[in-house]
Amino acid sequence: MSFTRQPAEGSCVLELTKQNTRLAIINQIAKSINVQMSYEDIIDHMSIPLRSVISYDLLSFCLLENGNLIIKSSAPKDQKLLGVGSVLHNYNSAPWQAILSKQCFLRQDIWNDTHKYQEDDDLVAIGIKSAIMSPLLVNNEVIGAVNLGSKRPYAFSKDDSLFVQQLADQMAVCIQNMLLYNEVFKAKREWEQTFKAVLGQIYLIDSKYNILRVNNEINGVPPSDIVGKKCHEVFPFCNRTCHECPVETAFRMKQSIFREINISHLNKILNINVYPVFNENNEPYSIVVYIRDVTTKRRIQAQLFHSAKLAAIGEMAAGVAHELNNPLTAIIGNASVLLRITNPGEKTFKLLEDVKNCGQRCKRIIQNLLTFARQDNYSLEPLDINQVVTNSLSLVAYQIQKSNISIKVNPGKNLPPIMGNKQQLEQIIINFLLNARDALDNTKDRKIIITTLAIEHENKAAIEVAVFDNGEGIEAKNLEHIFNPFFTTKSSTKGTGLGLSVSLGIAETHRGTIKVKSKPGNGSTFSLILPL
Repeated sequence: MSFTRQPAEGSCVLELTKQNTRLAIINQIAKSINVQMSYEDIIDHMSIPLRSVISYDLLSFCLLENGNLIIKSSAPKDQKLLGVGSVLHNYNSAPWQAILSKQCFLRQDIWNDTHKYQEDDDLVAIGIKSAIMSPLLVNNEVIGAVNLGSKRPYAFSKDDSLFVQQLADQMAVCIQNMLLYNEVFKAKREWEQTFKAVLGQIYLIDSKYNILRVNNEINGVPPSDIVGKKCHEVFPFCNRTCHECPVETAFRMKQSIFREINISHLNKILNINVYPVFNENNEPYSIVVYIRDVTTKRRIQAQLFHSAKLAAIGEMAAGVAHELNNPLTAIIGNASVLLRITNPGEKTFKLLEDVKNCGQRCKRIIQNLLTFARQDNYSLEPLDINQVVTNSLSLVAYQIQKSNISIKVNPGKNLPPIMGNKQQLEQIIINFLLNARDALDNTKDRKIIITTLAIEHENKAAIEVAVFDNGEGIEAKNLEHIFNPFFTTKSSTKGTGLGLSVSLGIAETHRGTIKVKSKPGNGSTFSLILPL
């Protein structure tokens, strides 16, 4: 007995094969799309497989953005009308009909359609006569539409509409995943940019003191070489035992910690903020450490403090000068009158000359003191550095000489003028001289030598003012701290630890610096270097 396959049965097999093929294509397209693709990549991965199961001349998809429907990608790529970036502004467009109805919208004969949509003129211009528009639905929410067009009328069937809707459902999931990925990636990038833009160092540390993240390179070391290290291997304020370390303290006490730490070997002052990060059980599982270098800030604060002190001294000096100037004027005036009526051959004539000269010297000292204390004018002007040294000496020479200290000045000849502030530079030199005086307390043959000369510093012409004393010198352990604000080895009656810190700040505002050479038992040389 033989069996003959009936036409209806054959048709069913063909239809089933067609459906299976289309489902396989949908699956292939869905698998080929990943979250890191661009919109153009999505169309590229769709166009070729799609042609094997449905004939079309135009393929595109559009997404909703702020109430507008924007075409994100299309094929062919060189499409100008209804191409990438085209905006469908209102509801009078076929893709909008698909979006509003949440159903596939089929147009069989666009050229002869009695209802005209916004995009019809463009479709006619590129020869599209029929089209399918299917909404992109995710959890019943519309995010856009997929559009297929053909240059033949009645090119698409209802089965084609069903297939395109199935394709759109898969595409919608892929596109939504891509959009979510891009949002997360954008947020991550913005966070990382913010993380890196923060001035200072930020670390994320786990409970085993491993560094998980760092925002910027540290002393030229890139973050990739820092991540994974123990915090005590990186932090200059920690040791291997972590005893009293702010990170350990924050973990143990479960609270934020702040410390200001003086890193002596780096000559830096750091502000350390430590913040624990808690889990759902309110237990800290990581730590955020924020480190800021406040050395310059503290130096400026010290300079302001010192300036305020000088201002107070200036006010007192003005009062004292006023009280002294009146009797000095009388002394100088009376001496001058007596000199005019005294015979130069008389013994009293020489005494009267001494009285007048000493009175005038006192008046000059008072005037120099007032000029030094008057710190309200910070303008720069051409200065003779030798004259600056002379003025500085006139203010403190008596204090130094009464301590049985000899002063020798070696002024450089024909030194070019420098641009500077007279009062501020005098402040530096006076500080050098007073420090030298204090350093000679335990020295027998006491001497201070001041030298001015032209030098080359960092391949540029400069002027150096060097103040040498043959005192006991500075110990190596203290030498690296002497410019720290409030660091001093003197008693409270002799110093506040601000002099050198303020002096360095002044030198740097003049684009200069201060150099120190010292060895215990061999004296010290402090040099002010100012560029020309």
